[in-house]
Amino acid sequence: MGKRQRRRDRQETPETTRTPASQAERSFTAGRYRYEVIPTPDLPEQERAAAVSRIAGFGAERLRLLRELEQVDETLRPRVLQAVAAGVPYRRIAELTGYSRSAISRWGQPTNGGHEVTAT
Repeated sequence: MGKRQRRRDRQETPETTRTPASQAERSFTAGRYRYEVIPTPDLPEQERAAAVSRIAGFGAERLRLLRELEQVDETLRPRVLQAVAAGVPYRRIAELTGYSRSAISRWGQPTNGGHEVTAT
């Protein structure tokens, strides 16, 4: 079966785009694909509260770490730009910092972000 045949098989016809009223709450269409929603049973309030308590501590810790990471990024970014200006290869900077080479390259362009690269 060639690519053209597979494409024709995936195309929706008017019959497949209509949803009966009984299925309206259980499925939706995004683009040319149809997704079925799996219903979840109604949980007692205690089970919901237990589920929330299981994730609350980890969620708070994650948010704290994200705020800390933003602070580290604010401190590290000017130093990365100084390393670029000093001629350190993007690959080496990426290895040391965990930033992508493309991000480091974009930061070094004065027209994209307004940062002037100067070695100090």
